Amino acid sequence: MSGWKEYKTPEGVPYYYNAATEETSWDKPDAMKTADELEGAGNWVWAPHDTEGWVPGQVTQTYADGSFDLQLQDGAIENFPAGTETVTCYQSSLKRSVPDLVQMDDVNEAMIAHNLKLRFQNDEIYTNIGTILISVNPYRRLPLYTPSKIDEYAHKGNRTLPPHVFSIASDAYSQLLDMKKDQSILISGESGAGKTEATKQCLMFFAEVAGSTSGVEQNILLANPILEAFGNAKTLRNNNSSRFGKWIEVHFDEQARICGASTINYLLEKSRVVYQAEGERNFHIFYMLLAGASPEQRAKWHLWSPEDYTYTNQSGCITLDDVDDAKEFDDMVDAMHRLNFKEEHIDHLLRMVAAILHLGNLDPQTAGSGDRNVKVEASQIVNKDELAIAAELLQVPPAQLEEALTSRLMEIRGQEATRIPLNPDKAIDAINALAKQIYNHMFDWLVKRVNESMAPPPGSSKSCIGVLDIFGFEIFEINSFEQMCINFANEKLQQHFNQHTFKLEEQLYRAEKIQYNHVEFIDNQPVLDLIEQKPHGVMIVLDDEIGVPRGSDAGFLNKINQKHGRSSPNPHPNFSQMMKSQTDFTINHYAGAVVYDSTGYLEKNRDTLNADLQLLLYCSKNSLLNELFPPPRGGRRGDDGARTRKITLGGQFRQQLDALMKALHATEPHYIRCVKPNPNKAAKEYFGRMCLDQLRYAGVFEAVTIRQTGFPFRWTHVEFIKRYGFIRPEAAGSVQGDVKGSVRALLAALPGDYSAAQIGSTRVLYRAKEHRSLELARNVAVEAKSIILQAYERTFRAQRMARRLFEVKPVLEQAMATRTLEALDAALQQAADVDFEMKQLSDARNLREVVRKELDITSRLNSLMPQDHEVVYEQLAKAVSDADEISFNPQLVQKAREVVELIRRRRECRANLKTGTEKSDRTLLEPALAEADALQMPASDPVVAAARAELARIVEEEAWVAELEAALNAGFATRLDDTNWDHSQVDVTYLDQAIAGAQQFGMRTAAGTRRLREAEIVRQVRTCLVAEDWETLGVHLKQATSIQFASLEIQEAQEELSHKVAVDDVVARLVSGVENHDQDELAYALEQADHLKMEHPEVELGRAMLASIVQTRQLLQEAIAAVQEPQLQQAVDAAASFNFHNDEVATATDLLAKVQEAKREAATGLHYLERPHLEAAVEQADAINMEHAIIEECRGYLCLSMDKFLQEQLKKAKQLNDPARAIRLTIKMKDMFFATHGKMFIFKTYGNLRNPEAYAKAKLFGRDQLKLNMLQWTKQPIPTSLTHLPGVFAKQATKLFKNILGFAGDRSLSYPETLAQDLINQGLATPEIRDEIYCQLIKQLTDNPNPQSVLKIWNLMEFCLQTFPPGDDFGNYLEMYLRNHGASEKYIFMLHDTQYGVKKSTAPLVEHMMKQSDYKPYILVDAPTEVDVSQVVVAEGLLDAALPAAIVPITGGSIPAAAATASSAASTFTPPPAEAAATHAAQAIAVANAVAPPPALEEQPAPPNSARQLPQARALYDYEAQDYRQISIAVGDVVTILEGESPYEGWWMVTLNGNRGIAPSNYMERL
Repeated sequence: MSGWKEYKTPEGVPYYYNAATEETSWDKPDAMKTADELEGAGNWVWAPHDTEGWVPGQVTQTYADGSFDLQLQDGAIENFPAGTETVTCYQSSLKRSVPDLVQMDDVNEAMIAHNLKLRFQNDEIYTNIGTILISVNPYRRLPLYTPSKIDEYAHKGNRTLPPHVFSIASDAYSQLLDMKKDQSILISGESGAGKTEATKQCLMFFAEVAGSTSGVEQNILLANPILEAFGNAKTLRNNNSSRFGKWIEVHFDEQARICGASTINYLLEKSRVVYQAEGERNFHIFYMLLAGASPEQRAKWHLWSPEDYTYTNQSGCITLDDVDDAKEFDDMVDAMHRLNFKEEHIDHLLRMVAAILHLGNLDPQTAGSGDRNVKVEASQIVNKDELAIAAELLQVPPAQLEEALTSRLMEIRGQEATRIPLNPDKAIDAINALAKQIYNHMFDWLVKRVNESMAPPPGSSKSCIGVLDIFGFEIFEINSFEQMCINFANEKLQQHFNQHTFKLEEQLYRAEKIQYNHVEFIDNQPVLDLIEQKPHGVMIVLDDEIGVPRGSDAGFLNKINQKHGRSSPNPHPNFSQMMKSQTDFTINHYAGAVVYDSTGYLEKNRDTLNADLQLLLYCSKNSLLNELFPPPRGGRRGDDGARTRKITLGGQFRQQLDALMKALHATEPHYIRCVKPNPNKAAKEYFGRMCLDQLRYAGVFEAVTIRQTGFPFRWTHVEFIKRYGFIRPEAAGSVQGDVKGSVRALLAALPGDYSAAQIGSTRVLYRAKEHRSLELARNVAVEAKSIILQAYERTFRAQRMARRLFEVKPVLEQAMATRTLEALDAALQQAADVDFEMKQLSDARNLREVVRKELDITSRLNSLMPQDHEVVYEQLAKAVSDADEISFNPQLVQKAREVVELIRRRRECRANLKTGTEKSDRTLLEPALAEADALQMPASDPVVAAARAELARIVEEEAWVAELEAALNAGFATRLDDTNWDHSQVDVTYLDQAIAGAQQFGMRTAAGTRRLREAEIVRQVRTCLVAEDWETLGVHLKQATSIQFASLEIQEAQEELSHKVAVDDVVARLVSGVENHDQDELAYALEQADHLKMEHPEVELGRAMLASIVQTRQLLQEAIAAVQEPQLQQAVDAAASFNFHNDEVATATDLLAKVQEAKREAATGLHYLERPHLEAAVEQADAINMEHAIIEECRGYLCLSMDKFLQEQLKKAKQLNDPARAIRLTIKMKDMFFATHGKMFIFKTYGNLRNPEAYAKAKLFGRDQLKLNMLQWTKQPIPTSLTHLPGVFAKQATKLFKNILGFAGDRSLSYPETLAQDLINQGLATPEIRDEIYCQLIKQLTDNPNPQSVLKIWNLMEFCLQTFPPGDDFGNYLEMYLRNHGASEKYIFMLHDTQYGVKKSTAPLVEHMMKQSDYKPYILVDAPTEVDVSQVVVAEGLLDAALPAAIVPITGGSIPAAAATASSAASTFTPPPAEAAATHAAQAIAVANAVAPPPALEEQPAPPNSARQLPQARALYDYEAQDYRQISIAVGDVVTILEGESPYEGWWMVTLNGNRGIAPSNYMERL
């Protein structure tokens, strides 16, 4: 292999290196080629091609006649005739893409065109030619214009970045700063090449990079939608073609910030108003108005659909793909409002647009003339309704409008004016002329108003950058006056390009007397002379023809043919006379020959309305029309009756071009050459020949050559020394008095090879290689010097701050020593400018607040103490409380505190006395009276006196209660045995006396009134017992029961009454049971007989009958009562054995079937742990009183709280390897967690947010506002990230915030969808900034006053939620925000899908997400669990087993450790690969477990050192902290509880190993 090896560039292009010889080669060396490759190697050439321009191929055969065969890259063979010009081709170059054509090794047309094509196919639409940019229109949106891109090019420094329109804009702005010279950017190319887009991007770059103090930079961007609406239209070549040229000057102040802008418009294509070719549209504004007007506007201006108007329906093209005319209309009107257009002006503008539409609908038809001497066909408007509408909108009389459009007034000097009727064709011309003039003047007025809104303040503009966006070269089938003007302008611009790139280049080389190679180029000065040179230039002759009586288009054509055509003595080489045409002539432009049709040239160049129409517009009542068409000075005619000569349209245009060229020559130009790749406006299509022609006509090939051979970088000797001399100052000043010598010495002293640089008479000239080396050396030196300067600056600031601190420190200390409010205020005011929070400053502020409060409290107490203390008690208490808060305790406060305490005690004592008296409560009265004595309350006080009297009465009442007690304990009946009582000792005499005495006294205490009532009941009972009145006895015993009186005497009476009634009832039941063979009644009667110890004969008879029944039903009763399968089966079988039938047999049979069904349902529920099955099993069991282990286990799970049950379900899902169910359960647990602990995750408390003070310090000015609005909506960029991020990510965050502003419409940026796509792409690619993006979105949703902006931000939130999840630390905060503020649950669904679903490797397309009407979540939280009954096994013997401890229902205690162990095992569960998406669910369990921990473990002995002052707890489960406020704990950890310090319910503030934080209390047990 001879040492050769193959390598590849970062772009994947192979190259070859020989380590032995140190040779490099793009072409594969022969030593590395295979035999086939060596055989196939041959002569490769570029050959011209009709459609591709040039094609590469290998010459396979050369014939005798000179023709040859060429094998192309696709294998096809084509024959080329003899004489075909070919160019050598190198195979290795076919795969190389060069960003700068100047850097190409092989320079020729074919390679240049191929390089552009190769880059275009790779979406690299920009290519450099040194400082010239080639831009190929991609016809699709590429992510090239985001704020990140702007920032990248604005701060490119020494980096070499790919070619870009932002690079041109950046160079222009940088040179404006460095060279202090105005700059210009000339954007050229044919229609559809992308000039308008390039202009917008340049303006957007300046607005973002330079900014302004007044927000005017946004006004510049806001002007675009307005001017595009009125000045752009769809053509066959471009859907948004500028139909006017514009020169935009962006003005900058002394700080290089934008202070204003102005626009000059050129040659609006007003003919488009009245006519459009097939497939084209009128100006956008017509369609926008018809689509976006409000119902009121539609009614007011009589608006219908575009199909209803002649000016919008003639081309067959109404709508544009991907363009919403109604939305564009709203954006335009919004831009007008933001540019401070008056509502009246907006209304008038749109009214005139509507008027033009209705003018186009006027239909003039032939009508008879009233004057027989006038033999001219007359016309009239036949659709009077349209005429009335047009007149109404123009605010002119309909009759006058019709007269002015269908006739004209002919005036001959010395004769009476005569009105000449117009035929229908002439009337249509008049209508169209009126419409065009109104629109043209209206557009000029609009540009003027836009300029006024952006005008720089007087004297503020110090420099400017001009951007020229002008119509490209045009060649149509029919080329008229407009095309000649457009092409003339392009000739002027091409000459400027030639002069700057070629002429001036070589003139400079000659003047500097350096060596260079001459490059031939196309000089178009002869064409310019042909068009504009006096006296015979084409446009000069045209102007002259207007002033000739009976001048005509034919006369104009005849004169230019005579001056420049074949019949001329000196035919012009760039003019061709068309011998076969009476109207055409040809001009050979730099871009090719164009045939012009002279028809209508004079009328178009004259550009005036007839006198009637002008007079009509002067007299309109519409203020805008009056402003657009002011009456001429001195009237419509001059004093001598001659018409005032008006400058022609061509003359105006030439004047504008001259002014433009003058402005361009005063600037440093930058060029952007736009190329249209295909005629179909299609993406990815590249027509080589079409692009080649454009490049050739634009002088691109010559520019490449001269840039390669010339010296694009040049400085005067003095400028060179100023710019680079500081790198080697000793060399720069080595040759005194000889600047040129100093330059030579400096170049020699600088590191690197500068031998190719040429030192001219006044300048130093060099190429890109030397420039890169010089700039690199300069930047390195600047950086070194900057570090020193920065160090000095920091030292200066620190010393200044230190001096200031030393100045204010004694002032503050002295003020604090005085402890007076005046001194403290003065000291703090003196220290107001100190940013550093020194201790004395903080202490002074705190002391001032304390002193202020002390003075306030003293003032209040001095006012209150002299007043009635009882009246001002509350104010006194508040003042004392305020004093206690600041530990303020002077004598005045102490005295007030004593007063407050004394009043409080008196009030409390008085309340207790009143309550005790009212309730006759001795326990309240005695301590209250003692307190009254202690407080020296007067005995005469009515409350005190009443209390003492009531206490004395209570003592007397208690004696009567004792008397009643004694009477109740004597004279009652005695019991002889279980069934007999003795009533002979019953006596009520003593009791009657006691009752009478108590009633006379009047019992009032609760005890007294009750004892009296009890005594009355006992007296009645004794009376009934003596009389054996059992019925009345029952009534009095019920009275005793109603007051819960159950003394022994009452109980004995109740038993005696019961025994008497029961014996009679049992005898009757026994008789009935024997007669009816009623087992239930017999059993009951016999049971009662045994209880009553009856010995009646009926008892024995009943017992014999019952024995015969019970023997056969005993088994059935026991089985039904037990509700167990074996016993039921046995009982049913026993009944069947002797054919015994009754309801019990049927019940037992049915019960057996239900037991078996409940058992199956319970087994299913326990297998899947699904609540519906568990509830069904318990419900079925409860319905039949079934008590079995399997049912109790179900009941135990159902007794769990919902959070604990979800934990058990989660464990079960993992045991069954069901990750989808595990995810659903995890989400449910999080739902519960947020319901109880959501207040922990308020967005503003997110720990990673920057401190507002630190955030505000990222910007030099406006810090106070930044601090206040850190987390609120803004339309300004942010100075740094909202969250703590490393520098590189913080900078990225500030760029992405501009994407948010641009997408929401809070800032004018191009392609909002692209901004959104870039945002989610970066968020997906960079996990570190995801939380920051979500924080920025929340910021922009907070206090956002713009509903449209809010809607857009929520759209962005959707895009992000569908693309990437938040970080673990921020996830809970985001979810809580979405729950509290999201208008729909879809945001939560999106978040969960992204968190737990399959992670995305590429971001979804924004355009697709915007089109989806509703969101269908992937994770359905409420989806039912699929149950497979075949997998459920009912264990044998389960029903008869002892109940295991694990299924004992939980009623607030703990469960065995086995259950907790299962939870621990769940955390180690790993799903199979197919369900890898569920892994995040397991990770999220820690969050959900905060609200649902597993049951407690069995208590373990406390560690030896557990005896402390503060309570301690042991961790029962692992818990992972979710944010900075929480602390992680592991099973077995012993923590110290700081009681009363946790701000959240259900959480303890604890310390562990010196760390402090909160943890869930139900994860721990107290020791």
